[in-house]
Amino acid sequence: MLDYQDFLRDLAINVVAIYVFVFLIYYRRHGDRETAIMLAMFNAFLFTIVITISLTEINIGAGFALFAILSVISLRSVNISKVEVGYLFGVIALSLINGISFQDYLLLALCNIVIVGAAAILDSNLIFKPTLKAEITLEQVALREVADMQALKTRVAELYKMPVQHITIVKYNPDKASLRLLAHLRLE
Repeated sequence: MLDYQDFLRDLAINVVAIYVFVFLIYYRRHGDRETAIMLAMFNAFLFTIVITISLTEINIGAGFALFAILSVISLRSVNISKVEVGYLFGVIALSLINGISFQDYLLLALCNIVIVGAAAILDSNLIFKPTLKAEITLEQVALREVADMQALKTRVAELYKMPVQHITIVKYNPDKASLRLLAHLRLE
């Protein structure tokens, strides 16, 4: 039997946590309206599923396994960044924690604070400096130069006049002596 007071309490906690997590942290920092809406809807749907499964005789593990399979299938067709994956896991965690109706209000509040606080701190400039991803094509690169990552970093740093945090070689064309790479430039 569903205790509607507990349900409304859990729903209110979930709505506040998601509002802060998605709209005050994610959307303000990344400005991606579609992803913000996806995250909020994903949370609402999963929260509802968790509440429903917790009231039925279905094994909760089977329900989550089915949901996980469906969500992975749909995500495989969408390009999603690593940061967005982190936010998606945060939304899933908030949905699960807030949907299972903890009776320990302090633990429930602490779990929400840890998840929301982690996003607020880790996706800020406090720990990690902002970076810019740039796909770059360098011309007149000999094959032996491709193996010297430090020299490539120096060349890109001089070209953009920014520190290079990381580079990844995408493709080398020996016929044109060109090198395509992805560089993470540190914005300072």
